[in-house]
Amino acid sequence: MQQDLSGKIAVVTGAGRGLGKAIADVLAGRGAHVVITDRTLKPAEEAADVVRARGERASPIAFDVAEQRQVEEAFRKIREAYDRVDILINNAGIGDFVSFPEISPEKWDRMINIHLKGSFNCCQAVLAGMKEQKYGKIVNVSSVAGKRGDFIGNAHYTAAKAGIIGLTKSLALYAAPFGINVNAIAPGLVATELSDEMSGEMKATTISRIPAGRLGRPEEIARATAFLVSEDASYIFGETLSVNGGSYMD
Repeated sequence: MQQDLSGKIAVVTGAGRGLGKAIADVLAGRGAHVVITDRTLKPAEEAADVVRARGERASPIAFDVAEQRQVEEAFRKIREAYDRVDILINNAGIGDFVSFPEISPEKWDRMINIHLKGSFNCCQAVLAGMKEQKYGKIVNVSSVAGKRGDFIGNAHYTAAKAGIIGLTKSLALYAAPFGINVNAIAPGLVATELSDEMSGEMKATTISRIPAGRLGRPEEIARATAFLVSEDASYIFGETLSVNGGSYMD
């Protein structure tokens, strides 16, 4: 097993809570210095405090992934502080559990901007440095919805997550010759604050379609993500790893 991340600088976006927080916790537990980002500073600080209380390393920073200038400035500060970025996890996202007719142009734009444009912005911000050091690990968080669609017609979310898979493949083809592994992970529904926004009926329907009979746990997705940024996954490029309890198999 080569999943020791000691000495690595890892940036996890949207890590103030939920899945991102779990990913940051796992990476820190494996030795990485985790830069925890969120749109506002307080949740990032609170998540970093939890990591540091265990004697592990974490730093908070706030920026909006959908705003390119904020992203560029944040990553400039990160490079000034730590000299480099070894690992990037593009996790920042939002939920909006609505049917197709309920998707307004504003909802569509916000979803695409945060999930897909946000991932693009952050990938672009780290790419030059990773090319220079001839090393880098990027994992973009997609979704089972991006592979199969969403049964409630949640098309803006589905389109954004499918776009992330395409972004991952394209960037992987470009970046692989520079020693950069770019992959994605496609979770099913996970028991986080995001899934708490679903109605009880919608959640029950979703669980009924999962062969494992339950929602995923954040730490299960986090461990799979940690594998993809480890040397155990050094020959994996452009893949989207499904972690969904069997709800979609490809």
